[in-house]
Amino acid sequence: MKHDPPTVFVVDDDPLIRNGVRSLIGSVGLRVLTFGSAADFLRSVRPDGPACLVLDVRLPDLSGLDLQRELRESDIHIPIIFITGHGDIP
Repeated sequence: MKHDPPTVFVVDDDPLIRNGVRSLIGSVGLRVLTFGSAADFLRSVRPDGPACLVLDVRLPDLSGLDLQRELRESDIHIPIIFITGHGDIP
């Protein structure tokens, strides 16, 4: 029986970063779905849910940290890898 590869969701407002991360993750055989904003991610249909979420800290609508809090408060548990292009975030 063949199993589908795990899916990783990538949320980043910069299309170059989003596509680069998608290519990198896809190169190891994982399925990747991308979103340009937290709102796009929240509107998406997630029947099986992702195995992991790669999440930009700074997003135009809802920050990555706020999205993480919202998921936790909704009792949605997804491993998250935060990324940022800003060196001023502690």
